[in-house]
Amino acid sequence: MSEMTDKIRCDYLPGCQYKIWQDGNQFCFTTDAVFLGHFPHVVRQAKVLELGCGTGAISMLLESRGAAQITAVDCNPVVTSLIRRSVADNGLEDKFTIVDGDICQIKILVQPESMDLVVANPPYRNSGNVRQIGTAACHEVTANLEDFFKAAAYAVKYRGRFGLVQLPERFVEAMALAAKYGLQPKKLQWVHSKLNKPAWIFLMEMVKGGSYGLDVLPPLIMYEQDGSYTEQVAKYYK
Repeated sequence: MSEMTDKIRCDYLPGCQYKIWQDGNQFCFTTDAVFLGHFPHVVRQAKVLELGCGTGAISMLLESRGAAQITAVDCNPVVTSLIRRSVADNGLEDKFTIVDGDICQIKILVQPESMDLVVANPPYRNSGNVRQIGTAACHEVTANLEDFFKAAAYAVKYRGRFGLVQLPERFVEAMALAAKYGLQPKKLQWVHSKLNKPAWIFLMEMVKGGSYGLDVLPPLIMYEQDGSYTEQVAKYYK
């Protein structure tokens, strides 16, 4: 559901029905953001940081699940202006801090080990054809995957969590970076479009300084054979 004005539109976040302003000339949120917004554990009174927040879908979903304070960082002033508009329209000003900044400069943006949870939906592509719309959101133009791990490890508390969504082809790279930055993978879920299709993304939750032990959840299947949402996914879109 949305209200349209040129390329700027007001949509509604599935599940929580917050308004979210988006620009059709930028990269708008998709199902991977919805899944990540529901995936990580949110402790009571959680302080949350979203790296590369875009228009803030993940941040607002985490707030709807009980996060007390959200810091959302992005280097694109177009999308940060839109998340400020969304936050104001939903009356969330006392819970959100929107930061215009480069995650590669994380040390001047947030305090070290100040967050209970860090989340990121980083650019998926480090090669291949470049999209003309949402280039920086889809391709490693302003930051690479290691930059997100490095920033998360800096900002999250000891025993705090880092939630990530990425492509299967970058799973081994993500595991190597997790080990490098002391972020122990604790929960993993593969997401498939249909039961008989290969996974197209994975969701992973890591704990800073955590012990060994990985919980692999049942796969998340998006669609039934008739094209309708599965029960797993439909609960996110009520």
